Amino acid sequence: MLREAREDDIPFIRSIQDKPEYRSMIADDPVERLADYIADPNYALLIWDNPKPRGFALLADLENASATIELRRLALADAGKGEGQRLLSALKDHVFGTLQAHRLWLDVAADNLRAIAAYRKAGLVDEGVMREAWQRRDSRRVDLLIMGMLRREWFDVAAHGSE
Repeated sequence: MLREAREDDIPFIRSIQDKPEYRSMIADDPVERLADYIADPNYALLIWDNPKPRGFALLADLENASATIELRRLALADAGKGEGQRLLSALKDHVFGTLQAHRLWLDVAADNLRAIAAYRKAGLVDEGVMREAWQRRDSRRVDLLIMGMLRREWFDVAAHGSE
């Protein structure tokens, strides 16, 4: 189940951001920035409960006139345990069903092969590459792969199942 994050969820989010396996893959937002996301209607900081908090996601550009929403961040408390597809499915249902978006997109480090495989399995398609577009915490620059899904693609999968 996805729900809006509350300020008392911030320690949980920070604990995931601080995990060694995520340090080079996701941004390290300070407490103040996480609180800003919670308060800003252009963002949705979401907690995935199953039944206790298992992960979080950050959606951006909710007020975009083109109905294009960015999945800016996604992380699980215990990655590699098969929960990623359930979280991605809940997110797609929220973005396209609840928020009525036309397009969902994200960028992912080109060397984050596990995440890329998960996004492809969830039906997102490769849309392009931004070369050396992200500087990691250790100052290394990496390419970002742009991936996306359109509402009609989500609807086709939701109505007919994956092939």
